[in-house]
Amino acid sequence: MISFSHRLGTLWVIGLFLFSLSTSSSTASPEPKQELHPGLFQDTILYVGGTGPGNYSTIQQAIDNASAGDMVFVYTGYYIENILIKTTIHLIGENNASTVIDGGGYGSVVTITADDTILQGFTIQNAKNDVNSAGVQLLSANNVCVIRNIVQNNGGLGLSARGLDSSKTTIEENTIRNNSYGIYIQDARKVSITTNNICHNGEGVYLIGSYDSRIMNNTIMNRGIGLHLDNSYDTIVSGNRIVENANGVYVFNSSNITFQDNNIDRNRWYGLWIKDTTFGCIIGNRISDNIDVGLFLESSYDTTVLNNTLWDNDNGIYLKDSSGNVFKKNHLRNYKMNACFVAHTLIHRGNSWRLNYWERARLFPYPIFGIIKLETCSISWINFDWTPLRYPPQSAFRKQQNPYPSILYVGGDGPNNYSSIQKAIDDANDNDTIYVFNGTYYEMVLIDKPLRLIGENKTTTILEGNGTRDIVTIIADYVTITGFTVQNGHFNILINHSSYGTITGNNIDSGLHGVSVQNDCHFLTISNNSFRENVYGIRLFSSTAVTVSYNILQSFKINAFYFGTSIEHGKHHWYKNYWGMSRSLPYLVVGKIRIGTFSLTWLNIDWYPLRTPLEDAPIDTY
Repeated sequence: MISFSHRLGTLWVIGLFLFSLSTSSSTASPEPKQELHPGLFQDTILYVGGTGPGNYSTIQQAIDNASAGDMVFVYTGYYIENILIKTTIHLIGENNASTVIDGGGYGSVVTITADDTILQGFTIQNAKNDVNSAGVQLLSANNVCVIRNIVQNNGGLGLSARGLDSSKTTIEENTIRNNSYGIYIQDARKVSITTNNICHNGEGVYLIGSYDSRIMNNTIMNRGIGLHLDNSYDTIVSGNRIVENANGVYVFNSSNITFQDNNIDRNRWYGLWIKDTTFGCIIGNRISDNIDVGLFLESSYDTTVLNNTLWDNDNGIYLKDSSGNVFKKNHLRNYKMNACFVAHTLIHRGNSWRLNYWERARLFPYPIFGIIKLETCSISWINFDWTPLRYPPQSAFRKQQNPYPSILYVGGDGPNNYSSIQKAIDDANDNDTIYVFNGTYYEMVLIDKPLRLIGENKTTTILEGNGTRDIVTIIADYVTITGFTVQNGHFNILINHSSYGTITGNNIDSGLHGVSVQNDCHFLTISNNSFRENVYGIRLFSSTAVTVSYNILQSFKINAFYFGTSIEHGKHHWYKNYWGMSRSLPYLVVGKIRIGTFSLTWLNIDWYPLRTPLEDAPIDTY
């Protein structure tokens, strides 16, 4: 029989646990699994330590006697054990500083092989010093949460997850220190590494063969590389402090990696080194005070570098054998050289520089010097930023408004999820992310602040207009929309007086206008969308420098057109779109420019239209 005081303790533990989960919802994985909701777990709690009747003396004994869905609560103490969790449980420590599991130098300290397990509130230390052992090791366990632990002094790996059967892992609010590798993820997908302090390890975070993962709002400060991505793709790295490492970030042989709103500062060699990588996006980062190079692109292509601050590095941007990259709206002020390039073929001389701010106002084009080293000679070469900015871009100061963006959820059945997209937007702060679960939403959505609106799946997360209304209206700068079907609207997406936004990875179907851009919008990107059965696919009105790439356009009347009142309104960029049928020749995009009483027909050209639809093209620019 459990005493009355023990029952009160049980209620207190359950209440504390529910509260801790609900308060962490803003930093959870962008794709949480709702089966983690504690309401699905049973009431049974098994106790370890303490003085209550029936309490277990070892953690493993309690785990072995637990059933699926039980909670094992461990009182403060020092437990020398190597634990195996092969049943779905909540393993909760009373206090992560004083509830210690010590592996004694043998094997892994905690091994998890059960799906949907939660590990929370421990210090986990002293695994065996080899590459096959870890403080916390996940083996064929999906949807595991490791929350608010201290993982330290493990000679090999701090936290390890390997294989596709160890995917959808959430690693949140932990301190991971003094391990050879802090976090080691191999071949796992949909991993969320959020709000951790990863410091004083040999190497901080290493992802190899991983995809569709999120690394957000962490502090990463280590003796070697802070963040290492190898053979990874579709990964977002956002809101992190990556400081005082040997190299801040090293990316190798990867694709579709997005770095956004990170501080990459005071690293002892390179800030951000990207090698053999394509279709990356580097947006809104502060890369400063790195001793050698701020941003190094080596043998990398089709990367967009937009709205970054590169200050007080020895060298700001250094390119080696890289081409097809776009650099715009960056603020550069560095000690030796702001930008330069080295190439070994003539092909690698070609990168696009425009609208950057080069230390001070520039009235004339700014030269970017390079060397082309051929087999028989070396040739000096110059690229130009033909339109350098006269004023610093505002993006250098945007992060100060909200340095720790949150994630708000719409749909699903998680605690505190919103039922309305608009309500989530209204409650969001600048630069937050709104994540929308699958479903059909009958709303008129107004986006009036910079944020990311992300759908769970572009075919099953549907914004429906019923043929009578505008569906999404954007009136703020720096808005991203991705992962939706937007259909049956008057304007499916209307962008008005807004700049630096991105519409990517959506199905935009069956509207009067698929996307309409109007009234002084600049530097928008419309990329990797499918436009089908709209009357008009893309309409650009009195706006400049819109990039349209890798889209499928199959409209009833006109796939794309533009109109303006100055020559500037005819300057847009069209690249590798599929225009309704196979085309071997460049595709002409016709527009009109009206100046006073004169109306001029104006042409833009997609020089390399696609011959077949590219249903899942990489995002080539932001």
